Amino acid sequence: MRPAFPENGTRWGIAAIASTAIPAAAVFVWRESWWPEVLFIAWVLAAFALYTAWAKRKWTERSIRMLDHARLSAIRTLSHHRHDWMNDLQILYGYLRLNKPDNAVQIVDRIRERMEKDSKVSQLGNAELSTYLLSFRTICDHVRLDVNVGEGVCLDRLPVDADKLAAGLIGLINAIRYRAAPSSAGENVLRVSFLRTEEALRVELVYEGEWSSGQSLSGEAESLLHGLGRWTEVKEDGEGARGGARQMLVTFPLTALRS
Repeated sequence: MRPAFPENGTRWGIAAIASTAIPAAAVFVWRESWWPEVLFIAWVLAAFALYTAWAKRKWTERSIRMLDHARLSAIRTLSHHRHDWMNDLQILYGYLRLNKPDNAVQIVDRIRERMEKDSKVSQLGNAELSTYLLSFRTICDHVRLDVNVGEGVCLDRLPVDADKLAAGLIGLINAIRYRAAPSSAGENVLRVSFLRTEEALRVELVYEGEWSSGQSLSGEAESLLHGLGRWTEVKEDGEGARGGARQMLVTFPLTALRS
């Protein structure tokens, strides 16, 4: 049976350290005896061992939870892809039965285009960002994400900190989806395009749909980018803060060295 350790690790650590005051007091009171010193050493070692065992158990439990979450996310992503495939195959089968080869070719082209897009996303050069983009539908049901990756875009081959860049982009997309209001009139769409030039990596974000009133993004965007990129809100069209299209641009210079 596992020891009934407290759930709060900081509290347990403080208690373990504080408990050493008992043998320390014994050493002070019985200065002439040898056993208080032995007790003090044994007590410290025992407290350290118990805390280490607790920390190891909590780390193991946290790792298991993270692994379970990753597995569940993968299952949900595969389920969504399976649903799309089944829909396309049913439509394709219907066109073939109706002897409409031109329509069937359009469905095949649509499948091929989506596969090419997913393939480019999976080769972005950062596993966390690729996983996030490919599994976006499993965490957000009121915004459709459309990602386009241009030629030569591979983060781990660019002179930038790929992990920080990926974290910044994930934070930006999350900030946009948190501000996106569920739409009753149509579909909310966020289009993210990656384009590499000789001087910079440009990431364009175009949001079309309902927007929560009064929710500015500029200040948070600068904080999320950690100085790696330059944020520009290019334009805002449509019905003010509640709807229309918002075009945003993040530019990551490629002249800076990897930190």
